[in-house]
Amino acid sequence: MYKALTLFFELIKVSLGVRDALSAAPTAEEWKRIFFLARKQTLVGVCFTGVERLPAEQRPPKELVLQWFAMTQQIERRNLVMDQRTEQTTQFFRSHGFKTAVLKGQGIAQLYPRPERRQSGDIDIWLDGGRERIYAFARSQDKDGKLYGVNYHHIHYHLFEDTEVEAHIYPSYLENPFLNHQLHNFCRQYPPTNEAPTPSLAFNRIFILLHCYNHLKGHGVGLRQVMDYYYVIMQGFSPKEKEESLKWLKTLRLTTFAAAMTWVMDELFDLPKDKWLVEPNEKEGRFLLEEICQTGNMGHYDERNWGSLKTPFSRFRYNLRRDTHFLFHYPDNVLWQPLFNVWLYAWRWCKGLNPE
Repeated sequence: MYKALTLFFELIKVSLGVRDALSAAPTAEEWKRIFFLARKQTLVGVCFTGVERLPAEQRPPKELVLQWFAMTQQIERRNLVMDQRTEQTTQFFRSHGFKTAVLKGQGIAQLYPRPERRQSGDIDIWLDGGRERIYAFARSQDKDGKLYGVNYHHIHYHLFEDTEVEAHIYPSYLENPFLNHQLHNFCRQYPPTNEAPTPSLAFNRIFILLHCYNHLKGHGVGLRQVMDYYYVIMQGFSPKEKEESLKWLKTLRLTTFAAAMTWVMDELFDLPKDKWLVEPNEKEGRFLLEEICQTGNMGHYDERNWGSLKTPFSRFRYNLRRDTHFLFHYPDNVLWQPLFNVWLYAWRWCKGLNPE
């Protein structure tokens, strides 16, 4: 298993073009394991580019190549739909007077050499105007006047049958109220506009990192999210831009996580030293990589028994157990998370937002 994992990491580097071949030709069983790892980390399409680049003698068995190719074609077809839906979503909200910015997903995919091979998720769109205006609009568009999937920073908006849309009041959040206030200050510097479909790189250097951070503390972060951040960082930055990013990393207490991410990106992607925002932290990086390997994308492969998610109380216990696991790595927000979860549940209840 360890050899297959090592070869999988090497295949990622071949996919990124930072190495030409694997250190050894995998066996048929090792290729099955590598393919499983690519699915676990939602990197099937990206890794198939690596398969295509391998010397003939190192490629998988023909049957697996055909299966891998078929899944990659499905990803490419889905991305055609997602690009169309993203454009329709943007035009829909702009036609109703909102300024918008597409977060993550299809916007970040455009930074990839092969955008069509990045595995897509839902559509996240940031709207200006504030909570009350967005809620009022969503209710006016629903036949029952209801809101769905209400969280602190977004709601679910039923726009398509085949694609989920999350309308964001804020791009993200931090459980620590003092840091969350600073995050709002950061976001106000980069509000949605109708001049560009996506936020700036200066915004994404902080936001995509925070997105990975929240996934880690939630159900789990996968290599797709890490690769998104890699491609943001690979766009480069001036000394002044680096200084600005470092300021916000320190303000939002994300420096330790940024150092862990830098180590992971250097270890797995050979991140060039001139693209380091902070010095890598090997200890935290190894902890992060272990979590990535254990949970996979969105935590779907995490076999640790954190508890049930069926009721509000069981979800609270689930989160409390995970919080304890991260306490000594990221105390600034973890200590606040139980209080935040209680506050959020009470807030939704008082607002009649029907917490599940």
